[in-house]
Formats: sequence, structure tokens, C-alpha cells
Amino acid sequence: MIKKISCLLLFTCFASFVAAQTRLEDLFKNANIFYLDKHGQPAVEKDSVSFARVIECDSSDNKLFIVQDFYLNGSRRLIGKSSAPYYSLKREGVFMEYYRNGRRKSVKSYENNSVKGDEVYFYPNGKPYYTCHFDSTAKQSIISESADSTGVQLATGGNGACVLYDEDFKLEKGRGPLLNGLKEGEWRGNVNDTATYVCTYKKGISISGISTSRSGREYEFKKDINQPEFDGGEQGFARFLARTIHYPAAAKEYNVQGKVFATFVINKDGTMRDLRIIRGIGGGCDEEVIRVLQLSSPWKPGFLYGIPADFPYTIPVSFTLQQEGR
Repeated sequence: MIKKISCLLLFTCFASFVAAQTRLEDLFKNANIFYLDKHGQPAVEKDSVSFARVIECDSSDNKLFIVQDFYLNGSRRLIGKSSAPYYSLKREGVFMEYYRNGRRKSVKSYENNSVKGDEVYFYPNGKPYYTCHFDSTAKQSIISESADSTGVQLATGGNGACVLYDEDFKLEKGRGPLLNGLKEGEWRGNVNDTATYVCTYKKGISISGISTSRSGREYEFKKDINQPEFDGGEQGFARFLARTIHYPAAAKEYNVQGKVFATFVINKDGTMRDLRIIRGIGGGCDEEVIRVLQLSSPWKPGFLYGIPADFPYTIPVSFTLQQEGR
């Protein structure tokens, strides 16, 4: 039986949260209950709670745990199984996501926390949206079937057309042809609420394009998404961490080892904000990661369709003690 975890003291003045909490406490008396924000991380403020994650022992398999997420209105958000009883899941088997209205959002299968086979998505009205799978060789998602929100089929066997929306289905992210499951030819869409783009693709790779802001300013680009980059790239960032991090004395003394997970946002100008630890190991390691990341020089900014954009990041920092020779 898992020991129940709660965060009562932080959220007692949040009415909808308290109501949801009371229901969950009554329904799941022997479960871990986590209160998470919209990014799936532990909520640090009462107003940032987006949903609750309930984790129970699986009576049919003592190596797995049943995972259920609930929106604050009490409707189900997700159901599946994990090999770890923590908010950060290690997914196994079939996972089903739901919209707030109770309709299915997606169906996916996992093995060792990686998606296997087809991912099936649905519109909020219940109609099929699209089906895809990730091609590890091409490092791209291959769309096999797609339809519009009325149920009209747009693509079969990876050929035809597709319309893609943002998470809330308020913004059309892109519309264009598919060839063998990949974007091909001219695609049009919205970069955000104030800019649109036209982009030409070849086998899923952007070749060229232009974005236009509401004011009429134009941004030419070749690559549709340019992630922010630390000076020297991934290897440069790894060298910076290795050179700058000092193993805390307390962590050494008490043999504290593991990975600290930090999250932050790289702004449009390359500076860092909203730095915090989302999963720590103690012994001073969490504070050391914060200290070092605060020393980071500005990154090369990121771009969406040629327009400067903010990018969120989550990184693991490992602390491992050297074994003495025998």
C-alpha cells in the first residue's frame, strides 16, 4: 500500500482545488495524490494547479501502478499505468487522454516509457483527428490518416492533406499537403495570435518561407523551428556544467547521488528566466544546479518561422560519486 502524499497547506484558500481535493481524498484513501500545473510539474502556487494525479497500486501486477489524472472539475484527464509511483511517470501499456468535456483526446501505447506504434488523436467533438507514428530513422512523426473536424477524410495511407491545431484548438497551426506521411509543398498557418506564415516543405523538412506580422513586417526563414543554443551547442553546455558544478560536501558525506531536473525558459533575447527545480535529490545538489545555471551566459535565441520566440526547457543534471579503486 502506498503512503498518501498531499499538499494541503499550500492550497487551502483555493475553492475549486479544495473541492476537487476533498473528492479525491474520499475516493482514493490509499493513493499518492499530486497536484500539478499545466506543464505536468508540481504546482508551486495555488492558482497554478491545473490537475491532480492519483497513483495507486495495481492489484493485478505488483510491478506497475495505476495512474489517473483529474481536472479540477472532477472529469478524467488521463488513465494508464506506470512502473514508478511518482508524478514523473515511467509509462507502460495503453494511455488514454481526455478533454474536459469527457471525450477522448488520444490513445497511445508505451514500452519502457517510449511510445510504440500508432498514436491516435481525436477532436473535442469526438471525431477522428489524425493518426501518426514516430519514425526513429527519419526522426519525424509520420501521419498516416487525417480528417477535418466534421469527419471528412483528408489523408489516407499518408497521402492527401492535413490540418493541425494548437492544444486548445483556437489556432490553426498549419494546413497543407502530405506525401508519404510528411509535409510536402506549401503549408500555411499561424505562428501565434499576431503573425502568419507560408512555408515550403520537402520530405517534411522546411526549405524556405516567410512570416508576416499583423503590422505587415515580414520575416524570411529557411528552418521553421530554430531552438535556442548555448555557446558551443550541446557539447558546450555539457562542458560548462562539468567545469562549473561542484559536488556539495554534504552530498558526498551522505552518498547522495542521482539526477536533478531543472526547468527554465530561454527568452527571445537569449536570457534565462523562471528557473526552478522540479525534481531534486537534496544534499545541496538542488541549490548547486540553481547556482550554476544562474551563471550561464545568454544563449543564442530561438525562432519560430523566423520570428524570435520563448522556449521552455527541462534538463537533467547528474551527480555521481567516483568509486574508489579496490
